[in-house]
Amino acid sequence: MPRSLARPWLAHVFILLILSVAAAWAVNVNRPEPLPWWADFMQQKSEKAVQAGIAILTPVEALDALKAGTHQFIDARDPDEFATGHIPNALNISADSLALGQADISSLAKDRPLIVYCGSTSCDKSDELAKALKSLGFTNISVMPEGFEGWQAANGPVEAAHSPAEPHSPADAAPHGPASAEVPNNPVEAK
Repeated sequence: MPRSLARPWLAHVFILLILSVAAAWAVNVNRPEPLPWWADFMQQKSEKAVQAGIAILTPVEALDALKAGTHQFIDARDPDEFATGHIPNALNISADSLALGQADISSLAKDRPLIVYCGSTSCDKSDELAKALKSLGFTNISVMPEGFEGWQAANGPVEAAHSPAEPHSPADAAPHGPASAEVPNNPVEAK
């Protein structure tokens, strides 16, 4: 292709790129809640939870709660993500299944401390589920914004999914008290 034909095409692409960026900027500036250009997901997630009246826990604080046996952990990730590994004795409940009435939460005490988590700071599933549980009357809910990635980074123990013969649902959850606070070793650390 002769150079004279390539240059106008390249100029058109450049002009379209500039117009696209300008249009995106204009739309974002005029939104009621503009999206950040560079996101600090941890800060955003913490602010959302606090505004909704939900407490924030770090993975280290959540690990202490697991050892004490005082909290029920709720994994808001998809079942396939849950199956790859999760916090020991966590229940897998998604906001979608709760909204559709497919999640059995009848065995959960509304005043029992809950810690809701999902995959990482960029995941909003834990915030959505915590808000949904709060709207159903649960009174002691915390979110771990760092999610399962933060849990693993803090060397928290990880449990493999149960086989289909052993479903892990809220109906299976036994209350955890100080007598049952033993935490299995992290299989990742054992290697």
